[in-house]
Amino acid sequence: MHLRNTLACLFLLQGSLALELHEHAKRGAETNATLFAYGTNSSAWPISYSLDDGLLYVAENPSNEEANLTPVTWNLASITGECWIANATFTNGTKAGSMYIMDKEDYAVGILPQTRAAYINGTVSGFALFATQLVYNNNTLLEAQFWAKATDYDGIYSLMWTLDDDEPNGDFPVVVKASEDST
Repeated sequence: MHLRNTLACLFLLQGSLALELHEHAKRGAETNATLFAYGTNSSAWPISYSLDDGLLYVAENPSNEEANLTPVTWNLASITGECWIANATFTNGTKAGSMYIMDKEDYAVGILPQTRAAYINGTVSGFALFATQLVYNNNTLLEAQFWAKATDYDGIYSLMWTLDDDEPNGDFPVVVKASEDST
């Protein structure tokens, strides 16, 4: 009887270790991914780059010529990776730069010249994927505080970041997700 209990315990331990290893499998980074915004007025709308101001926009048509938008693809790290830089590339293969929150532009999200992860006293901040959702690491918390702000163009919204205390009036929150299976 004692041997049967011991074998049963070992079997349960082996099963729980296998389950534990399966649950903590790392999710890989994505390359050539398209970012999509999901929100009240946008359902899987791609995020485009403005050739006029270097900012990002949620647009039903990512190639909107009237608004001078162009599609971009992204190389995105996973949250388990060391590099928290989201790098964009134009459809012609030219590197566009890295995603930034532009605090001097009312926290609009845009692209600046490509950079590398900076390690300052062991801290890392920036954008990466948590499953398929894009999040920001401020070195203490993972945050996803993207908002869409109406523009003068129908079906085009500025991609914004909101601070904890702010709730932009008349705008709506969006969840930003990545997909490698996009067109």
